[in-house]
Parts: sequence; C-alpha cells; structure tokens
Amino acid sequence: MLDTQTKEIVKSTIRALKQYGEDITKVFYRELFSRYPQVQGMFDMEKQKNGKQPKALAMAILNAANNIDNLEKSRAFVENIGKTHVRLNVAPEHYPLVGECLLVAIKEVLGEAASDEVIEAWGKAYGEIAEFYIKVEEKIYQARK
Repeated sequence: MLDTQTKEIVKSTIRALKQYGEDITKVFYRELFSRYPQVQGMFDMEKQKNGKQPKALAMAILNAANNIDNLEKSRAFVENIGKTHVRLNVAPEHYPLVGECLLVAIKEVLGEAASDEVIEAWGKAYGEIAEFYIKVEEKIYQARK
C-alpha cells in the first residue's frame, strides 16, 4: 500500500503529465530501446513512428496517476491493455525495465520539477501500478490455458 504522501506527490504531477506526457513517453521509448534492445520486437514500430504508442502510454500513465488512490477504478482500462500485453508475451520481468526507463524519462523531461521526492514517489507508485498490471495479466494468461 502506498502512503498518503506518496499518493499526493503522484497526484501533484498530473498537470505536468497532461502537458508533457507524450514528451516523457518519447524519451521513455528512446531509453527502453537503447538500454534493452531485446524488447523492441514486442512493439509495433509503425505505432512508434506515427506517435500512437507514445500517446497510448501517456494516457496509461495519466490514468494510473488519476486513480492512484484506488487502482481498482482503472481495472477495465488495464484489462484492455493487458490483453495486448498477453498477446505480446509481456512477462513480470519486463516491468522493472519499464519502471527504470520511465523514471529516467520523467527526470529528463520535467527537469527540476522532478525532484528526488517526486522520482522516489513515482518509483514507489510504479511498483504498485506494475503489480496491479501483472495480477490482471496473470488472470488473462490463466484464462487462455
């Protein structure tokens, strides 16, 4: 469970996420593909080029921030993404790679606005968000068996 202060810090970044979300996700993908080229095959490069993928990830991050008090509210949204993740064989071990690159991107794009406190809060929040996605995807994987 996230503490109240962590949730409040994450919620305080919602305006910046609305404004810079796609900038963050473009930096995120640059970092992810340069650090972990082995995951590139899981992504539709056409959607990278036309901006659909960065936009979709920006919406997912914003959705998580908006629902950080109760991720359960975003279950239908996450289940939809989860179906795609399962089709692409996304596994729990991919989530730490995403978290690492997301924090780097937030720091780079938001600069001084992304204080150590903000990065730490997002690190904790991402852990909780990732766990939620993993549990949702586990159920989808189970249903496919």
